[in-house]
Amino acid sequence: MGLFQNIDFKLINFSNNIGAQLSRDRPEYPEELKIFEERRIDWIDDGINKAIIIQPDFEINGVNKESWNFILFAWYNDANSVDIPRWIEILISKKNFNFIESQIDKLLEEAIFKLNNIEKINLK
Repeated sequence: MGLFQNIDFKLINFSNNIGAQLSRDRPEYPEELKIFEERRIDWIDDGINKAIIIQPDFEINGVNKESWNFILFAWYNDANSVDIPRWIEILISKKNFNFIESQIDKLLEEAIFKLNNIEKINLK
């Protein structure tokens, strides 16, 4: 059983409710590179790409599966800019997965509130 088994249904429902795409464990990667679990919710709102990412820490010595992050990300790609304007906020940094699991409803609520209020002017 996967690490996300207790919250996947919440992530699926959340994604469906906002018209987003839920990705599990980087499906475009070859199997041999899938060494950790991860969830990512992506959607486009008024031309701005938005994402919620739940992933372990990437450290110098590899992936730390004991330390997890809950990240909000927004960006605008007009296919002309050298630097893609973006906004990032880390809601949870370096916590064990159980913490994220226990707070998932609150984290999703805060994430959608913050991301719904992002406009192009907020992207740098």
